[in-house]
Order: sequence, then C-alpha cells, then structure tokens
Amino acid sequence: MTRKTYSIIDMVVLGILLKEPMNAYRLAQFVEQRNIARLVKLSTPAIYKSCKRLFEQGNLAGKPERDGEAPEKVVYRVTASGRQRFEQLMGHFATTISPFYFDINSVVFSLEQLDFEQGLALIEAYSAEINTIQSWLIPHSQETGATATFGNRMILKQYLMVVNVLVEWVALLREEFINERK
Repeated sequence: MTRKTYSIIDMVVLGILLKEPMNAYRLAQFVEQRNIARLVKLSTPAIYKSCKRLFEQGNLAGKPERDGEAPEKVVYRVTASGRQRFEQLMGHFATTISPFYFDINSVVFSLEQLDFEQGLALIEAYSAEINTIQSWLIPHSQETGATATFGNRMILKQYLMVVNVLVEWVALLREEFINERK
C-alpha cells in the first residue's frame, strides 16, 4: 500500500499548468518572473522534480515540442486525474493548518546566553532584515495591485500584515531586552 503524500509544490505546479500548458523551464521562468517563490516555498529544482513525479503518476501528460533551434522540451498539460489530484490537494491544504515557526524564535530563546551587546546586535540585525522585507512588500504590492491575480494580491496582503506585526514585535523585543538587562 502506498502512502498518499501531500505536496504544496505539486499543488502549485498543477494550478499553474491548469491555466496554461508549458515545459518545466518555462514554468520555472513563470514562477521567477512573478516573484511567486518569494511568496510560496518553491524552487526551480523542486519544479522540475514535481513535473517529473506528476508525469510519472499520470497527473500530467507530456508532448515533446521544439521551439526554433532550441532543444526539444516536454510541454506538460494537466490530465483528468491531475485535475482530481489538484482538487484533492487544494481541499487538504485548505483544511489543514500546519504549525509555522519563525527561525528568530530559536534565537530569542537563547538570547540570554549572550552578552548585552551581542544580543542587541542580533535583534538589530533581525530588525533590519524584517524592515528590508517590508520595504520590498509595500511598493511591490502597490505596483502589482491592479494587475496581480486575486491569489497574488491576497498573499501579498497576508505577508504585509504579518511583516507589519513582526516590525512591531521586534521593537517590543528590543525594548524588553534592554529593560531586562538594566
């Protein structure tokens, strides 16, 4: 008996290919050009592996095509079973909340083991990083707001809300760290 796996990557790949058949290289470009990998955990190697796995499982059909002088590439399209698998994955992930962890929490847990200057420097470094992300998200969401798909707009809004909370939280972290060490 084989265990059914639930892959977010497979779900995203199937979702994109439902819109338009394309080869794995074009799919990776599509993800990169639309900054999807900044919003969804997805890498180019994972896209290629997912296409291969979905093809082997019969969720994708592939047809070799040549574009000019370029080498022949397999253009994938979603099969009927792939559509069913996509819907199954959508249902699974819409009803399953996985625990989420911020790596910074492990740092915060161990901050007391550092001297004041080291600890404050790490807090400042995290603050700078989260502010950089916020600085990218604000104009990006404004630029793409009118042209982005519903999904992209909502994910950008979610990220911006989370980042805004983290900006507030890191200010509180800094303040309480300083007060704790006085």
